[in-house]
This record gives sequence, C-alpha cells and structure tokens, in this order.
Amino acid sequence: MENLIFGAFATLDGYREGDAANLGRTVYDRCTVVALCSAKAQNPACTVALLTNAPVPEPFRSQLTQGGVEIWDCPFTTYRVPADTNWALAYYKLCAMAWVLENRDFARAAMLDLDTFTQRIIQIGRADDLWRECDEAVLLYQVPHAASQAMTAAISRCFDAVEPDGAPHALTHFGGELVAGSRARLTYFMSLCRDYFEELQAKGITPKEGDEAVWCGAAYRSLLAGKPVRAANAYIFRYWLGGHFYYVSTNYTLDPVCILHLPGAAKDRQLKLIYNGYARRG
Repeated sequence: MENLIFGAFATLDGYREGDAANLGRTVYDRCTVVALCSAKAQNPACTVALLTNAPVPEPFRSQLTQGGVEIWDCPFTTYRVPADTNWALAYYKLCAMAWVLENRDFARAAMLDLDTFTQRIIQIGRADDLWRECDEAVLLYQVPHAASQAMTAAISRCFDAVEPDGAPHALTHFGGELVAGSRARLTYFMSLCRDYFEELQAKGITPKEGDEAVWCGAAYRSLLAGKPVRAANAYIFRYWLGGHFYYVSTNYTLDPVCILHLPGAAKDRQLKLIYNGYARRG
C-alpha cells in the first residue's frame, strides 16, 4: 500500500483510559466509527485501518467495514505499564505503531487518535501535502504549552531523570493525536521510542502523561541527532469543548485544518451527534 491511516484501540481488564475511564466501551466504539469512517470518506485512495486487541462489537464492526475500514488484530504485548497507571491504555498506540512497521508494507503512515473527525482530504494546497512532508520528517501535533505548564514540565522531568547531564531540559510538548512519517523515518523514530521507554522503565519511571511522554523524549533525541520532527498543526488541531474551558478558533473553516481532535467531554457530546447522524444516513 502507498499511504496508511490507522487508529488504535485496546481494552484490558483492570486498565484505564485516563480521567475518562468510566465513559464505557460504547462511547469509544462510536468515536472509532466517526474517526476512521470519516478518514476513509475523505481519503478513499488510502488504506484505513483499526488496530485492536479485542473484538469489535456490532453494530460498530459492520459500520466500520461497510465504510471501507479494515480491522487488524494487534496484541498488546509491548509498552505495557501497570494497570493503575493513568493513561495506561494510551501506551497501546506505541505498540500499534511498532506493529504496523513490522507487519504491514506501506510507504507512509499516519496514526490518528480515535476522538477525531476528518473533515477534508489530508491536504492544504495540494492533495498530497501531508504525505510530502512525511518524506522529510516525522510529524506530531505540537501542544501550545509553555515549558512551565504542569504536564509539559512533568514530561521534561522524566527526561531529566534519564539524562541528568544538561538538566533541567525543556522538551517540546507533542501530543499523540497524530503521528505520521515515511516508513524509514517512522522506523528510526520508533527505535528511539523503544530505547527511551526501556530507559524510563529501568529507572523505575512510568510517566503519568502516557504515550505523550515517550513521543516527546524520542522527538527531543531525534532533533539532537539531526532527524527532523515537525509540528503537524497545519493538518490537525486539538479543540477543548468542555463547559468550563474551551478553545475558540476559526481554523476549522478559515485556512482549515484537515482533522479535528475533540478530546474530553466531546467524546460523549459532539462526536456522539456526528455518530448518530452517520448511523442514520450511512
């Protein structure tokens, strides 16, 4: 295949999915249909797949396959952390990226979070903008957090513990909602992720910040090695839509991004509305 778009979902007894742990499986299955069926509808030439370690229940399985989404069995055998770790299941995204590199043939890949909605083909000026950039760099969403923001600072402290020389470091905060690159660039990048994760584990450190801590540490090392990592913010943006804090923006329609990331409360609000409309219309 030329270009692959995929998302990853895992479930394990006793494991949790961050602060939204009690939303229930159905909420995540609805989001999965919205995320991957919209990605396929906007990018029909791409292979779009769900990687999961568990059977997908009906009607969601049929909705995915009828929407052109493939379902691949990917066991959660690497990047496992203790079940009571916040964002323990988010580490499955690292496992899934490693799995596709080992088990599928593709030129370029983009892994999306499953609380996303793709509103247009992955492009800005040309139909292959993202994929062109993938040949030159790994792309990650850059979270607009200052170095002293609590989560960003915690990610940097994890790196300080592994590499005390030069501490305190100020790592760029990258999110895990989009990880993209060419096969060669992702292979190198994932080797950095594996090494950094193993070093954290050897120090007895399991970041509460989930997969984002590992992406950030690997990105920092990649940049130091002269292997570029770029912000993917021209293609995806994170919109908080909660009652007490939300982001007001026009970039969903003016010079629009391709993918809307709708975390938190939107899983059971805005994304539920999109799913209900899709289920009615198909």
